[in-house]
Amino acid sequence: MTPPTTRPEAAAPAPVLDVRGLGVAFTGAGRTVRAVQDVTFSLAPGETLGIVGESGSGKSTTALALMGMLPPPGRITAGSVRLAGTDLAAADPETLRAARGNRIGMVFQDPLTALNPVLSIQQHLDEAMRAHGRGDRRSRRARAVELLDLVGIPDPARRLTDHPHQFSGGMRQRVMIALALANEPAVLLADEPTTALDATVQDQILRLLDTLNRETGTALVLITHNMGVVARSCRRVLVMYGGRIVEDGPTADVLDAPRHPYTAGLLAAVPRLDTPSGTRLRSIPGSPPDLALPLAGCAFAARCPLVEDRCRTDAPPVAAGADGHRTACWATGSRPVAAVAVPVPVPVPVRQGVAAPGGASAAAAPPDVLLEVRDLRKTFPGSGRLGRRTPVTALDGVSLTLHAGETLGIVGESGSGKSTLARTLVQVHPATSGSVLFRGRELGGGERSLRELRREVQLVFQDPYASLNPRLTVGEIIAEPLIAHRLGDRAERARRVAALLEQVGLDPDVTDRRPRVFSGGQRQRIGIARALAPEPSVLICDEPVSALDVSVQAQVVNLLMDLQRDLGLALLFIAHDLAVVRQVSHRIAVMHRGRVVETGDADRICSAPQDPYTKALLAAAPTVDAARRPALAGTRA
Repeated sequence: MTPPTTRPEAAAPAPVLDVRGLGVAFTGAGRTVRAVQDVTFSLAPGETLGIVGESGSGKSTTALALMGMLPPPGRITAGSVRLAGTDLAAADPETLRAARGNRIGMVFQDPLTALNPVLSIQQHLDEAMRAHGRGDRRSRRARAVELLDLVGIPDPARRLTDHPHQFSGGMRQRVMIALALANEPAVLLADEPTTALDATVQDQILRLLDTLNRETGTALVLITHNMGVVARSCRRVLVMYGGRIVEDGPTADVLDAPRHPYTAGLLAAVPRLDTPSGTRLRSIPGSPPDLALPLAGCAFAARCPLVEDRCRTDAPPVAAGADGHRTACWATGSRPVAAVAVPVPVPVPVRQGVAAPGGASAAAAPPDVLLEVRDLRKTFPGSGRLGRRTPVTALDGVSLTLHAGETLGIVGESGSGKSTLARTLVQVHPATSGSVLFRGRELGGGERSLRELRREVQLVFQDPYASLNPRLTVGEIIAEPLIAHRLGDRAERARRVAALLEQVGLDPDVTDRRPRVFSGGQRQRIGIARALAPEPSVLICDEPVSALDVSVQAQVVNLLMDLQRDLGLALLFIAHDLAVVRQVSHRIAVMHRGRVVETGDADRICSAPQDPYTKALLAAAPTVDAARRPALAGTRA
């Protein structure tokens, strides 16, 4: 009998991008920050690779190095970046210009700052194609219409003449993707492209990237701190910490059985939609290392629950197991991490009379109503300069109540009226009609009434860096409300500032420092301390964790829950991440187009929503859970 003929296995395609031993450093003020060290990976044609890690892990710096766009004083200190055989790390400026936007494209996090406000969309796209000698004016215009249609912008021919400010956030991001694809690059780098977007718009952008990957064969590198986004869109994931790769493998393997304690810690910190209300979020203790200081051993050793003696003296190499899964860990080697030492989730204690998260009322007596909103409406006048004179209705008959010691979560897409509601409640925007009652008394517009309200109701903003005066010290920033409300003398204010810093988990000795020297999570803690200074009854938190890494997000959310328990605060928690809102809230109100379309117990809203819009929000939320993880069968490997 003739034995069957065996066909030789097809050779793996040559990588379109091959990075070997990449090192990046920033030198200045007598310090050298080694932001990226010994990063090695390759990208096959049509592959989707996710790069995850906390802020400062080297993700964005790696992307900028690949593009040859490191800001001074940054420089590549070691290694090579080969794009279709050309080493971009050693290339001259002319070669880099020929590659950027042509063979390798980039989508930035904030399209509003990346797009030129004085240029139309057609001018943006025409400039990108003209720079690489693509076609004549007529063919470039036809290509521009084709690109806008490809990324899902309605009526693309008409929208070509519009400017960036005339598009929503999600549409601007689509324009950025069209711009990056203008010259049909082989590789597309997307640096946090969905961080500031709500769940439904984020889902639209990720679906678009999936479709483009399938239909054009463009290889995609997706940089993010959202593990759910990686689970949603990437076949392979690379985890970075302290400027180094600590784990690299197929996404399903990394998410289901992580082999590095840092990866396991990141996954444990991800809020989940099926976790009951009131459950504490998990976080990774400590802070990332200072990359300006020499590290003798593993960069994660100081935070690792599995640390061994040699972890503190010898840096583990990135070693591949038999299945090709790479890990840099002495303690686990190529084995999955069985368990990570993280705090056990516990329900948040609440004040008497407030429904315990996920449980029954703590007492039969109804809790005090602190804040009540009745049929609140807010209309902004339309602008006449562009022919738009129709008034814009931001709030359309909103009615809500907030009880003492309660957290009411407000969720909805961008433009649903969440932030307008917050600003109208504190009279930054005067209401068009309706009423706001505080402790049963309707708020008026007098100066005395406003002063009393703004002492009792304080705001925590989304961007702590933008909301903190960079010229003031931390002590001066936190003391501002005390001075505004004439609370205490200089010595009493100094004692109050020190106590507040300690209360939010910061060293009181930092009072003389300025905001720029703090991390994002630390700046948010400073913002919370400032809001707590006049001893308010209500904190309105407007997207306080949307731009933070999952571990830092967990620390800030847990801090707010602890402060509520200790101080009896009522929280109005505005966010677009339903998983975070469920865990921190007693009740949830869902807003859509200026109206509250559904409200109720947090667990009920997330497990058994009634309104179609709420169901759509929940369906769009990315998740790391295997049961809800989308299949990537159509994505090229």
